Amino acid sequence: MPQIIYKIGLFLLVFFLSIYSIELSFITSVFVLAISFTGKANINIIFLAILLTIVAVIGLFSSYGLKYPFFDILKDIIYFVRPVTVLLASYFVVKRIKSQNYVFNVVILMAFIFAVKHLFNIVISLGKIDSYIFLRSLGGKQNHIETVALIFLFFTPFNTLFVKHRKLVTYIIVLSFVLYLSRTMFIILFVFFLAYKGYLFLNKKFLKGIFVILITSLALGIIISNIDTNRDSQGFKAFIYKTQNSFKELFAPIDTSEIVNDRRLLWEHWRAYEANKAIEQISESGAKAWLIGMGFGSQIDLETYAYLDGKTFTEVPTIHNGFVNVLFKTGILGLIFYLLFIFYSFFKYQKPTLDYYNNLFNKLIVATSLYMLFNSFVITGFYRPGEFSIFLLGILIASKQKFQSIIS
Repeated sequence: MPQIIYKIGLFLLVFFLSIYSIELSFITSVFVLAISFTGKANINIIFLAILLTIVAVIGLFSSYGLKYPFFDILKDIIYFVRPVTVLLASYFVVKRIKSQNYVFNVVILMAFIFAVKHLFNIVISLGKIDSYIFLRSLGGKQNHIETVALIFLFFTPFNTLFVKHRKLVTYIIVLSFVLYLSRTMFIILFVFFLAYKGYLFLNKKFLKGIFVILITSLALGIIISNIDTNRDSQGFKAFIYKTQNSFKELFAPIDTSEIVNDRRLLWEHWRAYEANKAIEQISESGAKAWLIGMGFGSQIDLETYAYLDGKTFTEVPTIHNGFVNVLFKTGILGLIFYLLFIFYSFFKYQKPTLDYYNNLFNKLIVATSLYMLFNSFVITGFYRPGEFSIFLLGILIASKQKFQSIIS
């Protein structure tokens, strides 16, 4: 197969992941996997793919005999199989491409294009920006391709297309990155910074890193909590209020009777609310639901209405909490394999070495596992469209092999 085919396939995969298209990224990943597959594969990538496949099989088995709409079942099948195909496609196609740096070039180029588009939208709308919510609407709530690009630009030495203008490209992506005002993106980049400095390997330095994180988090928490804000705050204070509410939004229980009086309270606790409703529904369905879930095609009954993407919903197929989402569809059994996938990625690459590239890739893979773990709390984990951790894991494992083969 000509190299240009592999390169186009990888480019399209990155593009469709970037535009949050589940269907197109799934189709592209299947195509890329089909053209790049080879019998020679890293045992770790195969084991990881098996773990994710088991989660999907459990969900499909749980659906057997239940009368869910066929289209809803099909959507869930694609939703749960897509991470497997993206993982394997990214791994095999990077192995097939002879260039060591092509994948890093594609990611940075794509991020640069999205950053320029984002900043252009802001510039032409300067007179209309009256809140941080409107500012975020100009580019979307987040863009993980820019996060991954900054990881490569800050924490790797790989050459890119922009050798002569690397600083300018970095500044543009950083500016766009900051103006998303995404707490998730900031935390992910910080995790990779810790990994780059060696604080995520399980040793004495790890304990020091944990101590620094706790002290920093405590200090920031005290500072932020003492800023006077409320739900009617405007401008930057509105962003601070959103940050202050983060923990409650994820975990705090909510009295549904309060929602009738003030629906703003619902949105402030939305993630906790929908997770509670999913767990209540599992509990009402009995032991089978707890063991293998409600199955593909199942919907979470919100017991209220919600406006999402311009439409009114009383049921939703997925929720923000990735752990509860997997639990709802595949039960405790599926959740165990989901967690095994993340923790295997973390512990398997806990190998500081003297070889620079081997050590670097181990650091980045360990950080990627924590990327998955954190995102599972806030944005459905790697099942969510537009999330790059599963892609990143595939290309890092493949790149690690390629650089090892050159050295040896």
